Amino acid sequence: MKRLQLLTLVALPGLASVGASQANEIPGLDVQMASMPKVEALGREGSFPFGNNGFALTVTVCNKGTVKVTWLAPMQEDHPFIAFLVARELDGRMEQISDRSYVKHAFNAQTSSFCDTCQEPPGGGGSVLGLGCSDTYSTTTNGDHYWLGPPDEIDPWLGEWSKFCSHFDMGEPAVAPPADCDGLRSLTFAMAQALNPVGHRINVSDQELDVSGATFYYQSQYVVRGEPEADRENNWGSRRFAPFWNGFEWSTPSSGPMIQGSVLNRWVGATVSSAKNGNDDGRVYVGVKVTGPVEGKYRYEYAVHNRDNDRGVGSFAIPICDGARIFDAGFHDVDDDPGNDWSVSVGPTAVTYSTADNPLRWNTLYNFWFDSDAAPVAGSVDLGQHDPGPGLSSLAVSAQVPEGLYNEYLGPGCAASGSPPTLYATGNPARATIGNSTFGLGSSGNVPGQPHVLVASALDGSLSLGGGCTQWFGGPPGVGAFVATTTSDGSGVATYATPVPSQPSLEGTHLNVQCAGVNFAGGPLAGFLELTDGLRVRIGDAIPGCP
Repeated sequence: MKRLQLLTLVALPGLASVGASQANEIPGLDVQMASMPKVEALGREGSFPFGNNGFALTVTVCNKGTVKVTWLAPMQEDHPFIAFLVARELDGRMEQISDRSYVKHAFNAQTSSFCDTCQEPPGGGGSVLGLGCSDTYSTTTNGDHYWLGPPDEIDPWLGEWSKFCSHFDMGEPAVAPPADCDGLRSLTFAMAQALNPVGHRINVSDQELDVSGATFYYQSQYVVRGEPEADRENNWGSRRFAPFWNGFEWSTPSSGPMIQGSVLNRWVGATVSSAKNGNDDGRVYVGVKVTGPVEGKYRYEYAVHNRDNDRGVGSFAIPICDGARIFDAGFHDVDDDPGNDWSVSVGPTAVTYSTADNPLRWNTLYNFWFDSDAAPVAGSVDLGQHDPGPGLSSLAVSAQVPEGLYNEYLGPGCAASGSPPTLYATGNPARATIGNSTFGLGSSGNVPGQPHVLVASALDGSLSLGGGCTQWFGGPPGVGAFVATTTSDGSGVATYATPVPSQPSLEGTHLNVQCAGVNFAGGPLAGFLELTDGLRVRIGDAIPGCP
């Protein structure tokens, strides 16, 4: 059971953890994920392609530290835990496609020498993983319901778990009190074997796997009581696999090496950063991939992965420029319940996602995305801790954020029918840096073959022209400092080459631009003209990202 939930959004500046290290740290403890040779479907329900599958992994870990690792079997409390997930990269997004599966409770350490020469005498393992020793759990063992318990029973930061009133104590179905909370195992082998073929294993549906063009990964993570945070990055890893339906079940051949760390490290084109809550709680990773611009819009894809933060994440805030536009914001979690999706609020200086009852818990990955007309710059995002507890109320993680509003939207255009045509910057980069010979302007949503004129003015202001049309620059109607003409192509796109000269005196200036197109079928302005929206082009290399 989790603690009472409290949504906290704002970090307290200057507040720091008072502890020198995590509360139960054991110096010299270091468990390393060494091998993840395979993932396997142990059972399924339903008919293809609408069935559900229960997967499990084979994993090997090694004791790379200077102290033995306690490895007591349930119902003794001091033993490692093994968590799992399956992720998919598709169309520029890395997302978890498995449920938040149950966690394996480790037992009976081996005395093998997969990594180093095991210093434990033969037969001397069991309750400890000796120095240099390795331990392997097969898919069958990791998928055995008798050893699988809910992740919410575990504090992943401290690696602690209580047997009292646990899943093992209660049984499934739960036994009657007081036996359900007396610290004695009630979950029997018979109960475990009676669970369905999917049960508490790693659940992945056929529909999540039956996707062409995707890349799939499985991940596993060890949680060890008292292991120093500085030694945890080698506790987890991921490996690629290529699932295919063979007519009876999913075949899942693995390929390539295991890579330690978050599965987000596999995300092509993304940058990944992380932060922990001082010495009071665990680490959360943020991956971000920005693409574009396409017709003036950048695509922002964020994936947030909670490694071992016990309080969970209840809000995710991305700073934006005041005046930046946000389009098509979305969210993905690990269930199919739209009723608990995070809400999104777009304010003048931030896009904030939040939840009251569906926090990002440990060993889980959530996705957040949107389009924006602001370009990416280096900044930081804010992760609000969900539950009350020691430490900061939020974590700041470095990431690319939409705070480069170099081409500022001024207002809408007008058209005879439908949406007005748009105006946007092009080039490499798509901003008016000094001496940018590639800079240009484009307009889409026009009538094909339409004559166009571009007007640019250094004067600010706006003027209603009638017919629902507005001029988005100052001065007399239609009078600007620069005029260029073109014709829209067969797709209704008009392009203008407007290179920026190498004149340092232009630094910090701007032009307000707008296009007018001739619609021979009739237009709202003067009976034959349509206008694009207005755009303020900010010129210079050293201008701030936000106006």
